[in-house]
Amino acid sequence: MGNKPPNFSNSDNPAADSPALLTRTLTFSYLPAVNFWLLLCPDTLSFDWSMDALPLIRSLADWRNAHTVFFYLGLLFLAWFGLRTHQAARGKETNGKAHHYTNGRNGNSNGHSYQYSNHEHLNNSHAEAPIHTAQNGTTKPYESRTPLPTTENVVVFSLGLLAIPFLPATNLFFYVGFVIAERVLYIPSMGFCLLVAVGMRSLYVRLRRRSSRALLMYCSAAVVLLFGVKTVLRNRDWRNEEMLYKSGIYVNPAKAWGNLGNVLKSQGEMEEAEQAYRNALYYRSNMADMLGLLLQESNKFSEALQYYKLAIGSRPTLALNNGGGRVEAEGWAAKGSGYKRPNSTLDAAV
Repeated sequence: MGNKPPNFSNSDNPAADSPALLTRTLTFSYLPAVNFWLLLCPDTLSFDWSMDALPLIRSLADWRNAHTVFFYLGLLFLAWFGLRTHQAARGKETNGKAHHYTNGRNGNSNGHSYQYSNHEHLNNSHAEAPIHTAQNGTTKPYESRTPLPTTENVVVFSLGLLAIPFLPATNLFFYVGFVIAERVLYIPSMGFCLLVAVGMRSLYVRLRRRSSRALLMYCSAAVVLLFGVKTVLRNRDWRNEEMLYKSGIYVNPAKAWGNLGNVLKSQGEMEEAEQAYRNALYYRSNMADMLGLLLQESNKFSEALQYYKLAIGSRPTLALNNGGGRVEAEGWAAKGSGYKRPNSTLDAAV
């Protein structure tokens, strides 16, 4: 690469290769919403999101723009709510009407403030007196516990952990070689989990009824259990390449069928591999060279030649090399040389 930006295939990030500014803007604005949904509800996962796994948004009439609008409105609402809560808390502290106690110490230690009456303040002041115990004839006070970080600090840290590592994948500063990559969500997922924990803690404190708190705990346990089951099921897809590529057929059929054909071919399952390549060709026409290569290895030269002709438009060098070489191997020297001759021109141009 040197001092030049890396070059990626058009299929790796189709939006980056789109000449329309509107298409690039709408698609790149939509990608953070998709990644956030993968964190919130990872029901659809894939080993690869390239090619046409995520169709481009080419117009304002696309219904997926609503997801983009709701996502950014939600971010603005969270920012407004956080600032409003912070200002309200500072106002209470300055007018002297609010006293915060946490873990037996003054200060907003865990980030959740409570208002106490003067009577409660006196009771708490007595309760805060150091407790002494007799040990070997001496009296020692208990050491106070380390105060917990404030809710505001936890939220800011969580948002930073969620957003900053994800910024390079937004195509904001430079184009990347993928549409969506689940691997870039590993660190942001930690910030997301912290935000969920803070939200659940705040909701638990606000609930007064024991039944409501119990319901919240049961719902939290159910979510953790469901995500655990999802993790176990997803781990099964990663046992071997064949299962992994089969799991991605729903999201990225062209890439999944093509890779599955390669795996089946390496295992000697030629009929299954041929069917996989044909399925890949159904979704994407530039997969014809792989099917042609398999057919020529199965001694189906006439049919292989047809697919090499089809592949010349997308992969001319590979198609002409394979097509010309196998035709010559069959003794069709005239046709073989005819296929190799234009390839020499292509190689010289490259």
